[in-house]
Amino acid sequence: MGGAEAEAHSLELWLAGVAVAIALTGALFAYWLYLKRPGKADGLAHSLKSAYTTLLNKYYVDELYAAAVVRPLLWISTNALWKATDVAGIDGAVNGIAAGATSIGDGLRHTQSGNTRSYAVWVVVGAIVIIAVIFFWPASGKPALGMVH
Repeated sequence: MGGAEAEAHSLELWLAGVAVAIALTGALFAYWLYLKRPGKADGLAHSLKSAYTTLLNKYYVDELYAAAVVRPLLWISTNALWKATDVAGIDGAVNGIAAGATSIGDGLRHTQSGNTRSYAVWVVVGAIVIIAVIFFWPASGKPALGMVH
């Protein structure tokens, strides 16, 4: 190993030793606080109320995350995506098309009488109108089919 690598390895071992020592100190302190003197923990929590409350609430990270990320996303998804896009846009278009189809169907339904004689009369009237348009509609001074002068 070179000098820089040996120095980095030495620093790494030293930092690992410090971390293990701090962890063991914390474990011994917890053993003393909760098992040897159980009433001491409540007294310590009472005397350091603000620190205890902050640690108990995990530095209020969850509340901050809820206020900064979750609530705005819920507002956007509720008001913009759900109410505006889904309800007003997509559902509105689908319901509008359905209402239009229903309206057209209701209008056409009233034209149906079930009387075949009246249907035959309308076919004859339509045929007369088409023949009249073909033969008598003025188109730049010439007859439509070139048969009538």
